[in-house]
Amino acid sequence: METAVIKKKIDLLSDDQVLKVDGYINSLLEQHKISKTNVDDKLTTKATDQIKPGFGGGKGIFGYMADDFDAPLEDFKDYM
Repeated sequence: METAVIKKKIDLLSDDQVLKVDGYINSLLEQHKISKTNVDDKLTTKATDQIKPGFGGGKGIFGYMADDFDAPLEDFKDYM
C-alpha cells in the first residue's frame, strides 16, 4: 500500500483515533527493535532533503493562463 493512501486515510480519522494509530506504530517499532532516535532522524532528514525552490522552480505549475490575463478588470473601471 502506498504511503499517500495511508496518509489520506489517517486524515479522515478523529484526533483520538490518530493517537491510537500513533500508539500502534510505536508498538510496532518497539517490536521490531527500531530505535525512536533512528525514526526521528529519518523524519528530520526527509524534511531537509526537500528541493528548495530556485529561479524557474515554478515552471509548469500553471496549466492555463488566459490571453487577457493582464487586461484591466471591468469591476475596477470606476477607479481607473
